Amino acid sequence: MDELARAHATLRRGADFFAASLRPWNPSVRPIRSVTHRLRSKVIGNGLRELDRFLNILIDEAARRQRLPTAPRQRNTANKLREFRRTMTLPNDDHERLLALGGSRECLFHCDGIARRADAGEAGTMTLGWPGERGRLRRVLLGNAIVVERADLENIGLFYARLADDLILAATCDIGRGTGNGGSRAPYPPHRSASLMSKDATERCFVLPL
Repeated sequence: MDELARAHATLRRGADFFAASLRPWNPSVRPIRSVTHRLRSKVIGNGLRELDRFLNILIDEAARRQRLPTAPRQRNTANKLREFRRTMTLPNDDHERLLALGGSRECLFHCDGIARRADAGEAGTMTLGWPGERGRLRRVLLGNAIVVERADLENIGLFYARLADDLILAATCDIGRGTGNGGSRAPYPPHRSASLMSKDATERCFVLPL
């Protein structure tokens, strides 16, 4: 298994584990101690930090496979993914959500699960990195607790799994940026998510098994 395949598999495993990490409460099992909101938030925030790190590494491996410059010291994963997709002429519909996940992650891990990071231009609210009603990213008032339900964890896990598959597709298929030998690669059609292209594109390229 090469480094690209390893990075892809690591993010997929992490996303699957994160999505299943909050089990239904079993009343027959007596807890050793109560789990406070602060402790639960710390654990979830740490999981989000790991997913972000895995994604960051995968972006570098995808760039390396495409003979693009890598940026291992670039810690802002949302900006790193935006730059990779810009170079590959791919749509980048996930930027705002990745930024919101970053803010949510920091507040969960460092602020005891309390919303402390105001949105730009919005003094009293904070956008979270998972959808609420009508599929829009959820927003909470500053100072309120950030509540993460099991469905939210599943949604986040699926989101990172899709990003992993999109990146392996972009790194290994003849799509996106021009080749180094004078050929050209057709970009994704505008306003379509890369994940929606997977079914068509896999007919033209090798998809690494998990």
